[in-house]
Amino acid sequence: MNVRAGRFPLFDSLRAIAALAVVTTHAAFYSGALNSHIALLRQVAARLDVGVTIFFFISAFLLYRPFARAALRDEPSPEVLPYAWRRVLRIVPAYWLALTVTAALLGQKGIFTPSGIVIHYGFGQIYRTDTLATGLGQAWTLCIEVTFYAFLPLWALALSRRRWRSPAARLRGELWALGALAAASMAFKIVVLTAQPAGPMRATWSLWTLPAYLDQFAVGMAIALLSVWWEKRDELPRLVRPIDRFPGIAWLFALASLLVVSAGLGLHGHFPEAFSKVQFIEMHVLYAAVGLGVILPAVFGNQGRGVVRRVLANRVLLWLGMISYGIYLWHQMVFIKLSQEGFNAGAFIHPYVGWLLAALLGGILCATVSYYAMERPLMRYKRLVPGRRARPEGEALAEPAPLAPASVPAASEGT
Repeated sequence: MNVRAGRFPLFDSLRAIAALAVVTTHAAFYSGALNSHIALLRQVAARLDVGVTIFFFISAFLLYRPFARAALRDEPSPEVLPYAWRRVLRIVPAYWLALTVTAALLGQKGIFTPSGIVIHYGFGQIYRTDTLATGLGQAWTLCIEVTFYAFLPLWALALSRRRWRSPAARLRGELWALGALAAASMAFKIVVLTAQPAGPMRATWSLWTLPAYLDQFAVGMAIALLSVWWEKRDELPRLVRPIDRFPGIAWLFALASLLVVSAGLGLHGHFPEAFSKVQFIEMHVLYAAVGLGVILPAVFGNQGRGVVRRVLANRVLLWLGMISYGIYLWHQMVFIKLSQEGFNAGAFIHPYVGWLLAALLGGILCATVSYYAMERPLMRYKRLVPGRRARPEGEALAEPAPLAPASVPAASEGT
């Protein structure tokens, strides 16, 4: 945003980057690139699941910002029923369709049983270790998102009960509360890991639930608070002013963090790969650093300045971001189906490139149909549960934004 903006037109492109990162890391698995003799290739490819963290940051920022705005301006908080209805329309039908088609097409067992229906269609697969990867394997992240959607209004309600001396005191208090939330999330992970037997960490279900990721969500929520607090200022504070003029700084920080987590922690990128408990915590923190660096240029500063923002304003990337939920939902089915059919990507090009292009083509095709035939039409019904209060004009949206950021001026300077 610029200093006074309340809308964030480049966030669809961030969704696209997150989705493409997830597809790219899965392509490395199916193509065998995680066993490549090129060390840096497999190390970086294995860590592109950081796209999940970017998704978490996007959700935390966009969904918490209306609550933060209401709190810091002493306005009524967003109403829960319209908020919940929009989340259901945006997430549930497309997920149920993808789950049904994938389970039927791939012949998955245990999905259409009474318990399987409750677990998978009810976003409960993360609460048992033996169902973490069943149904849509990647949907463990969606299960965490859904629990965050439920957590968010409860968090806002709890903080609204407190009386604050001034808006500044409220800002400080909420930031401290988010810091405590992040610390509690980190403590939760440490307690779970400490309780495990000696040796590598074990992928128990509790490490794939919301409490283990609340620290990453808390960072996105804190950015939302600060963006509301600073939007009325005549200029950005000195802390983030360099990101306005040189947004590439933030992406260089993200790249450096990605290289450290890929090659600087003693990880090899092979699949499967055992992590020590310390490495697991280090990865989690560095993923948050990558996510932070990626999203900051789309939050603070003139949204038409710099090469980074020009990249984010690319219409193709914006369109991919608009259908990114479908790419996330369908790409894994494409990978599995290609594998079952004996797809040979190495006939003409590098197997990694071949698998990636094939999955992107199939995933984008499925996502396009899903978006234009289901997701977009369903959002017309979002006003079936109207709120008593109008949403502030121009406030950040949780749904995909318009395809082109028309409000973004032509970039003129910076990097």
